[in-house]
Amino acid sequence: MPRKTFDSELEELHNEFIEMGTMIEKAIAESIDAFRNGDAERARKVSKNDYSVNKLEQTIQSNALTILLRQQPVAGDLRKVSAALKVAGDMERIGDQGADIADLAVRLAESKTAARSVRIDAMAERAAGMVRECVKAFTEGDTELAKHIIIEDDELDDLFNDVKNETAAALRNDADADGMIDLLMIAKHFEKIGDHAVNIAEWTIFCDTGILNDVRLL
Repeated sequence: MPRKTFDSELEELHNEFIEMGTMIEKAIAESIDAFRNGDAERARKVSKNDYSVNKLEQTIQSNALTILLRQQPVAGDLRKVSAALKVAGDMERIGDQGADIADLAVRLAESKTAARSVRIDAMAERAAGMVRECVKAFTEGDTELAKHIIIEDDELDDLFNDVKNETAAALRNDADADGMIDLLMIAKHFEKIGDHAVNIAEWTIFCDTGILNDVRLL
């Protein structure tokens, strides 16, 4: 097929990534709001909407495979399409993490637990920002932004370690055990979101350089 057809198919794939990015950004934001406000109904809505993210991932992967089979791209074009297959998977998993946070938010809301963590609020903001940035970096080919995301993940990991220590201290003081463990699980989901954002950043750099440094198997 001519170059014009390839560019058109690649543009369609690009637009699907933007749509999927918008969906997962919204899911993460709503999960965070549901968690902070104890809004079980809103949290349930996030879980139900995860199906739409999964369907779009399947569409993206199908279209990327079609491009590979029909066009047989080489060099930079091959890297873009190959990375698209991997990035779609990471984006779908970010959506899954958002749904898992929403499920835990439902449990916390229904149990009316008093367990809270300032550091989880900080993790939520950092993880949400990394999701926005990784989608932007990949769709715009912004390798400098991608490198910034990788640095940000170290700070997110530090916050997660703080939450673990905070949880251990609270449990020693006879805090609400179930509530604190649920908070720790939420923190772990935010930490995993950061890891997937780093994967997307690494794939963004790969598209430009052909070098893949540290994609994490999650």
